[in-house]
Amino acid sequence: MKKYIHKKTIILTLAIIAIAGCTKFVDGIDDFKIGVTSEIFEQNAVIQLKDYFGDYQNIIDTDLKVEFSGADADKLVNEAGDLVISETDGFIQLNVNPNKSTGVKELKFNVTISGGSYRTETFPVILKDTTSLIQLALVDESKIYKGTNTVTKTVGLTNNASTSTVTIKTDKTTSLNKTAVTINTGTQFKDATGNTLTGADIKVEIINTDGAGQTVQDTKNLTFRDINGAAITGKTAQFIAGNTSIKMNINGTAVKTFNTPIAVNIEISSSATHPTTGKTVKIGDDFPVYTSQENSTAWTYHGLGKVVTGDTTDTFNITFETTHLSKYGIVNFEDIVCEISDRTYNLTATNLPSNFSGFLEVEWWQTIFTSSGFSPAKTANIFSVWVENGKIARSTAGRNSIHHNQKFYSKDYNWNKINDFISSGRDKLFHAVLLAGLIDQLVVKMNGVKVRDNISAIAVIANCELAINFSRDLIPNIDSLKNINIDLAVNCSGNVFIPDGFPIYVKRPDGSFSYEGTIKKGKVTLNSLELNKKYTFKTMYDGKSKTHEWTFTSTTFKDLDYKLPGDVCDAIGL
Repeated sequence: MKKYIHKKTIILTLAIIAIAGCTKFVDGIDDFKIGVTSEIFEQNAVIQLKDYFGDYQNIIDTDLKVEFSGADADKLVNEAGDLVISETDGFIQLNVNPNKSTGVKELKFNVTISGGSYRTETFPVILKDTTSLIQLALVDESKIYKGTNTVTKTVGLTNNASTSTVTIKTDKTTSLNKTAVTINTGTQFKDATGNTLTGADIKVEIINTDGAGQTVQDTKNLTFRDINGAAITGKTAQFIAGNTSIKMNINGTAVKTFNTPIAVNIEISSSATHPTTGKTVKIGDDFPVYTSQENSTAWTYHGLGKVVTGDTTDTFNITFETTHLSKYGIVNFEDIVCEISDRTYNLTATNLPSNFSGFLEVEWWQTIFTSSGFSPAKTANIFSVWVENGKIARSTAGRNSIHHNQKFYSKDYNWNKINDFISSGRDKLFHAVLLAGLIDQLVVKMNGVKVRDNISAIAVIANCELAINFSRDLIPNIDSLKNINIDLAVNCSGNVFIPDGFPIYVKRPDGSFSYEGTIKKGKVTLNSLELNKKYTFKTMYDGKSKTHEWTFTSTTFKDLDYKLPGDVCDAIGL
């Protein structure tokens, strides 16, 4: 599927060809000199769009809108040098217009992506290298675990007051926990100015959103104030048991306060881990409760909620009282000393075989446990590493940064979660099961295939630095993996040209394609592939894609009839 962005740049004509007679070309392929090539594109990049929940096909099927903005956005063209940049099969191929920028520069721009049920997001991008790979994760909001239940009930009043104790509860049909509100006998209800409301009944609405429904909520734009009203800074907030909204009205007038407190209970698992102590929650434990008015981004300290027995043997309740109505949330705060912008982490890689080249990823997987079993909640890339001949060549961190050597920046991942995970020494964390059954796991993948899920055994974390020892056991069948040197030529009705500047992608076992390199002067090296095994590759040009299959019998390979997608031959006049 093809998506366009129209840009205000000059047209840069395609200049990647070198025509020669077939005999001369075949005889001299290794030393063939290209007269005019796309070396005029001194800087290029591939932007890979990934589905936050791992649904690769949904990225392909969704009609996405892509827009560029920012200081250097006008310097970008597509792989053909055209003023239309297309997104194809989850990839955006970019070149830097030499009429606007020469040499390899640091270029900064923003890319905004929207479409379908994906959340519209703007990502800052920085290009620093000759060739860059940027991975951006899109959140499909239709797949976010909603975790929300609503209950409404009408309660009769006598002399404008409740005549019996009434408890209203949400159920758990679409939520992993529930909320209960208890109104005591004799409670009277008041409006925003403190006047007692009159009527024969009161309508009550309770909305419970559990922790799983809150897991992709960004709290960075919210303000939290402590018991003294001072803003809480230097920490990151997490709604560890979701939040609860309580509304009441009498004859259409909103209730705001009461003459006697009502009780609120929010359910948690009895096997939950307390986020502060790291120990299993027990009866009598305290949790801070915060409150916020409807449509407000400000949350203020309300008081302490206390853990009491639950409705079942496998649950507890956090209970507290209130004399006013609003939203309530149980909030935990964690240090963000390791989350400051542009922090640097050192990454070490040892014990890698010197003949290994490949693509390693570390991902955070989160799973929801429900009565029907486990289901994926989301995945997030922590960082990716490209290894060449046993050494780190480049790495990416989070969703939008790329750097050389053994340092990387991260702005997109909660460092404290990594710290908690690795420090625990456990393969899986039932991450503060106050989130009602969320399981966190760190997974290592090699060339798109999971090879390890116990990273704590090989990683050390301290002082905001992460050290991972990538050893031989991470790399299956290392002796059978080879680097393949490829020579390519395109035949256009008897005329031949050398492809240059085309990214190439390989199909992985999960059905997705990963970027493997860019064809330069008809040559590309593909790392860590097996001999005598059929692989599917993809090339894209001007919004069209072409797949083809190769089987390698040695570490050198030639394809003198390489097929490019679309009407490339017509486009270059051959």
